[in-house]
Amino acid sequence: MGSFTQGLKVIALAGNPNVGKTTIFNALTGLRQHVGNWPGVTVEKKEGIMEYKGEEFLVVDLPGTYSLTAHAVDELVARNFILEGNADVIVDVVDASCLMRNLFLTMEILEMGVKNVVIALNKIDIAKKKGARFDIKKMEKVLGIPVIPTNAKSGQGLDELRRVIKAAAEGKIVGNPISPVYDEPIEREIEHVSKVLEGTPLVEKYNVRWLAIKLLTRDQEVIKLILRYLGQTKMDEILQHISEVEEYYKRSLDIVIANQKYEFIDKLMHQFVTHFGEVRETLSDQLDKILTHPVYGIISLLAVFYALFKFVFTLGTPIQEWLGGVFDALGSSIAPHIGDEMLRGLIVDGMIGGVGAVLSFFPLVFLLFIAMAILEDSGYMARAATVMERIMRKFGLPGKSFIPMVLAFGCNVPAVMATRTLDNERDRILTMLINPLVPCSARMVVITFLAGAFFSAHQALVAVGIYAISILLALLSALFLGKFLIKGEESPFVIELPDYLVPAWKSVIIHSWERSKEFLRKAGTVILAGAIAIWYLSNYPAPIGGGLSYAEKLGEAVEPFTKLMGLDWRAAVSLIFGIIAKENVIATYGIIYGVGESEVALATLMKNAMTPLQAFVLGLVTTLYLPCIATIGAIRAEGGNKWAAVAVIYNLALSSIVGILVYNIGLLLGL
Repeated sequence: MGSFTQGLKVIALAGNPNVGKTTIFNALTGLRQHVGNWPGVTVEKKEGIMEYKGEEFLVVDLPGTYSLTAHAVDELVARNFILEGNADVIVDVVDASCLMRNLFLTMEILEMGVKNVVIALNKIDIAKKKGARFDIKKMEKVLGIPVIPTNAKSGQGLDELRRVIKAAAEGKIVGNPISPVYDEPIEREIEHVSKVLEGTPLVEKYNVRWLAIKLLTRDQEVIKLILRYLGQTKMDEILQHISEVEEYYKRSLDIVIANQKYEFIDKLMHQFVTHFGEVRETLSDQLDKILTHPVYGIISLLAVFYALFKFVFTLGTPIQEWLGGVFDALGSSIAPHIGDEMLRGLIVDGMIGGVGAVLSFFPLVFLLFIAMAILEDSGYMARAATVMERIMRKFGLPGKSFIPMVLAFGCNVPAVMATRTLDNERDRILTMLINPLVPCSARMVVITFLAGAFFSAHQALVAVGIYAISILLALLSALFLGKFLIKGEESPFVIELPDYLVPAWKSVIIHSWERSKEFLRKAGTVILAGAIAIWYLSNYPAPIGGGLSYAEKLGEAVEPFTKLMGLDWRAAVSLIFGIIAKENVIATYGIIYGVGESEVALATLMKNAMTPLQAFVLGLVTTLYLPCIATIGAIRAEGGNKWAAVAVIYNLALSSIVGILVYNIGLLLGL
């Protein structure tokens, strides 16, 4: 395990999506957590420190998966982590209200030969409301591992979970896990393959039975692994045996084994789960009749996102204005103490003004992430994906693409990375290319400022309008690119609809903070550097005798093109610097006008220089044009130079066409 463990016992959290794994992770680690990427891949990696009885444990939150196959990177990350023995204890978080489906992953973990597994039987309260009763002692005896009933939201069972984790990590609890048993033809083939593998060094690192089962399901990673030791001739012989068994069942063995695994789980469950009373329609069922309806679902989706922005603006705008006043006062208090005029301009207008103009929007960004976390934790996002799936299919996208698109509202970079979870290469590339068209929190800064300055009476409506246009163009782009540039078959849509829950506020706050602190980091690095560069270009060479600054020269060089969409040289310069970070669009205006962090003064000057139509076009073009440098880098890392170049060229062309059309149509309509 090396330096990865930092000398601490490692606890790995595994489980399906939507089982409450993140809530348990937050409860165990509190604020002592870190988010990064797994070595070599861009799947999110969450680690935290759990302290119990004076000892510290490193808790690793594995990606949520339904199985441990080789279909997607997140599944491979979770599987390889378990296989390599990096964890001293594996906590399998299981949704008690959907037990059969969840125990499928449990069986896959136990099939690896792992002994140090603890089940956190979560959402026990929901299961009981559905009429389920669990004999925990019998369940432990049948499965051969500890089972702790929990309700992560209320904290029920978490102390007992900590105690069992500590005991298991210290070797005081040793499980005797059960392993699935299959039909005789499959068991015979497993035995045959196992005997072949026993003569290889693989037995020293892997469970031979697990390798044999994965080989029967034609797991590509396992085939590559075994091929290195057996050679092609022996591998062809084994695959021929597998084909004969498949001929017997008249279907591929991955389906046969999955079905038999579910049958095995069903037999186990009858030993420790009982149901009583009539199964009644739950509140979740009643809500889903509306929220997943082909018509009412769309109306509900629009209403929910309108309410989201209304919440963000109503609560966040007063805080934003107060914070802007704080930076304004800071600049005013510092200015008299700096004698050198150019240095004073650099510090007050460039550094404090540029960064302050962006930082004042942090309350809005944080509230946006809170609102998104509430929608995710409540279970609504799965419904939104289901509703959008019907629409997205018409544009050549699978419903699963909606998840990365939702993540893009926060930041396009992790959203691009999230496309790794899509099984189909065509879907992955297509989703990656349209992702930058979804407005991220950085572009929300620009949209919010312009909507507030020019459309204060209808701020939320204008913001939602820009978002809606952007998403529509993203879908139309998917249709266009999927038809002419990226060919291939679409993948099926499968998503779980979890029960609706009241979000755990501690989890919501922690999750929102982890996401939004990247905004603060950018303000202290990229945006600060950009603000200094913008200030320098706006003030040098010193405009003596009517001479032009570098920024004006740059803007005037681009202005003939931006004028086609009604935007002057200031907008041109702002858009250029916005490529570094989209927040720079507003910061650049503040520096060019010399008002720094004063939101009110900047809004007044911009209203005198622009019409509402031009402001709307600026907001729309900012949303659609070139992705920021970080997003371009993410696309390059995920798809290569070719697709990064396509993203740059396509977004620039699309934003130009849309900007010119909207401006000129607006003029014709007298706007």
